[in-house]
Amino acid sequence: MKLLKENEDFIYNFIQNDLRFYPGCDDNFFLPFAINRPFVVYDISQMTEEQIDLLDELAPTAITNCLKTGYQLYAIDWFHNFILYDPRNPQNMQSNQPDKPYFNSDGIAYFHTFYPNGDYYFFLDKYGTFGYLSHPWRDEVWIYGESLIKEFEKISDALGWTIKAALK
Repeated sequence: MKLLKENEDFIYNFIQNDLRFYPGCDDNFFLPFAINRPFVVYDISQMTEEQIDLLDELAPTAITNCLKTGYQLYAIDWFHNFILYDPRNPQNMQSNQPDKPYFNSDGIAYFHTFYPNGDYYFFLDKYGTFGYLSHPWRDEVWIYGESLIKEFEKISDALGWTIKAALK
């Protein structure tokens, strides 16, 4: 658990200092992130229930396609649940909550949802290469890192996403 706590402290510092996360429910005042690397912000406000279900199917594959062998991923429900794992080897994951994560019938870890349904959900490469950041009140998903941007470009139309902003 000590290693998990060290990782948790590290990644929360990364989110607050490097990504300059500013949590809040006012969508017009401050931007929630100040990312100084390539990123795309998608408007997800028009997603249907079917597209939300499709997101939960497609997003893990998009992330896995960017994750180098042996690297791990952080899956975070902002200040609630923190999980460190390699999606290709889920039996070795660590969580700050012993009853999570849940697994589907294929043995793949399931982390809440990729659709921000009331809290911030972040999926981050352990080394800061890429990330999936969701904002529930702004109806946005922020994707950074060139490889993950390319993966989500392939599926954004099927998800009903439109680009709101980009820095490439």
